[in-house]
Amino acid sequence: MSGKIKMHGLLAAAFMLSLFAVSADAATKNPKSENLNTLPNVLIIGDSISIGYTPHVRRMLAGKANVTRAKTAKGGIINCGSTAIGLEGLDGWLGETKWDVIHFNWGLWDLCYRHPDAKAYGNRDKINGTVTATPKQYQANLRKLVKKLKATGAVLVWATTTPVPEGEAGRIAGDAVKYNAEARKVMEENEIVINDLYAHIKPVAGDYYIKPGDVHYTQTGSEFLGKKVAAAIETALSPKTMLLWPDGTPGALGNEAKDKPTLTAYLPVRQTATGAGVVICPGGGYRNVAKDHEGIQVARWLNSFGVAAFVLDYRNMGKGYPYPAPQMDVRRALRIVRSRVSDWHIKTDKIGVLGFSAGGHLAGTAGTLFNTDIGNSEDDLSDISCRPDFMVLCYPVVSMTKAFTHGGSKNNLLGTEPKAELVKQMSVELQVTKKTPPTFLMHANDDRGVLPENSIAVYTALRKAGVAAELHIYEKGGHGFGLGQGKGTAAHWPDACRNWILQMTK
Repeated sequence: MSGKIKMHGLLAAAFMLSLFAVSADAATKNPKSENLNTLPNVLIIGDSISIGYTPHVRRMLAGKANVTRAKTAKGGIINCGSTAIGLEGLDGWLGETKWDVIHFNWGLWDLCYRHPDAKAYGNRDKINGTVTATPKQYQANLRKLVKKLKATGAVLVWATTTPVPEGEAGRIAGDAVKYNAEARKVMEENEIVINDLYAHIKPVAGDYYIKPGDVHYTQTGSEFLGKKVAAAIETALSPKTMLLWPDGTPGALGNEAKDKPTLTAYLPVRQTATGAGVVICPGGGYRNVAKDHEGIQVARWLNSFGVAAFVLDYRNMGKGYPYPAPQMDVRRALRIVRSRVSDWHIKTDKIGVLGFSAGGHLAGTAGTLFNTDIGNSEDDLSDISCRPDFMVLCYPVVSMTKAFTHGGSKNNLLGTEPKAELVKQMSVELQVTKKTPPTFLMHANDDRGVLPENSIAVYTALRKAGVAAELHIYEKGGHGFGLGQGKGTAAHWPDACRNWILQMTK
């Protein structure tokens, strides 16, 4: 929107709000049902078009995110104007809140023409006026704004400028294309997701303009845009899955999905983050990966008390991969997490590993063999430590040499006739040293799948080596119970483990 040519601070940005059936309270107040201590914080920064769609976004994301928009010092609704106004006001709009996602745009003000002698909002002369910011100035200002926004650590989503209709006073139809092209350069260089509102609304804009020649949209049009914005924000809040080896997996047998192990990041709400991170190794007997109840559910549980979680979908015999592929994958996962601590707001000395059943064995090898050559271990991150700072082993497979060895896991990992030296190396309890990280162990006494002697054996080894350890053996639970809901006394293990992790990472 165009406005007074001589603006004082940010006052000129709060104008023409009567165009929208949206009050300041409706756009900025949080529903009582939202828990501000647990929901992600989402900030919308933008022009009058964003004022129109903000309440719809809030409604669509109710219960999923705490959505607000840039506000005045007194908490009133505000139009963020041009990039120049943005540079002046951004620090105040960001405030002290830790934002999880920032959905932002500037453009309609920058491409607006104003006559130098304009004294009132109604005097907009696009023939004799001067454009607020040339495309070059616009790009330069965006670079400065993006630098500030990136420093917040939030996930950033850029919204393109929506179309300008023919006859809209103060702007020229078609300019949005030029300005969007300049913005796209900046966003792509900074690897910022682009929510192309221009492309979404362009085919139907004529049906949604408030009136001919007016750049603004009806409530129906704003709701249409709100759906696109809500979807983009929801995607930004979703877990991110990445390939462990984006340039090609060492030792890959093919180029299918099963040949490409992945790591999925689940991040806690920023204001509750403790700085700790955990790589999760689901069980599955080294033939499958139980990604749901021993992966995703556990990740969400860790997030609930501020711990970042990373679910590892590692190679296993079910995909055609015995040793050393799983061990390579867990090492790689730990290195990736440690290499990206600034991206995920965690600390390099607070990165643990958690595993269930055969995944517990995998986690145990990560905590005992981090300095051991396991063969084909080429890794461009090899200079980064793969030693976990703590371990959580849940009803783990531990030994490959004892009578209580889980035969299925052993055969899937090592084959039916492994060399004695390898069997010994893969017996976690035989590899414990004083450098093994502190460990939390959990098992059920009635586990008939993987006997509790496994946990007892590694706990005994940890005590002998002088490593801090905590062992919980519950009377009831069986095997493979994940978080243990409805599984007798084993249902208490998450509480004990939460307290232990918080103590280890404080």
